[in-house]
Amino acid sequence: MIRTYSNYITEAVRSDRNLYSKNLIESHDEISEMKRKLKVIAERDVLGTPLVHRNDELALLYEKRKIQQSTLNKGELQYKARLEDFRILKLELKKIRHEKGTLQDKVSNTDDLKRELLRERTRCRALEEELENLMNVHRWRKLEGSDQILQKRLIQKAEEVVQKELLIQEKK
Repeated sequence: MIRTYSNYITEAVRSDRNLYSKNLIESHDEISEMKRKLKVIAERDVLGTPLVHRNDELALLYEKRKIQQSTLNKGELQYKARLEDFRILKLELKKIRHEKGTLQDKVSNTDDLKRELLRERTRCRALEEELENLMNVHRWRKLEGSDQILQKRLIQKAEEVVQKELLIQEKK
């Protein structure tokens, strides 16, 4: 019975030892598995950190691009506005040049009118002096029949002189 009891205890110790040994091996396996998983996680963190940094850089670049695009759009709008201002100024310059040409024509026309007026006044004075002095009597006798025609022409020329004087006054 002692043998049996000792066998029993030996058997129980052996069985406990095997059980504990098996548990120890399983625990070692679990520890190895956990270490392996911890190493996957560590590698993922190592690989993930640059990815996070790259994502941050990418977000920053997108923000800079957005700001630059906004600045570019504003610049384009201002450029278009300056082009429109330039177009308007060119039209105004063209209009002013046209007005200048018109005014220069009027000024030169005024000079011509002044010369013509002076010529007509001189002619009128000469005719008036001839009428007063009657130097060439025979000439008047030949023209006696056409006195009315000459008077009409004289009146017409006098009216033209008055009109041209008025034009000169207006242009001044």
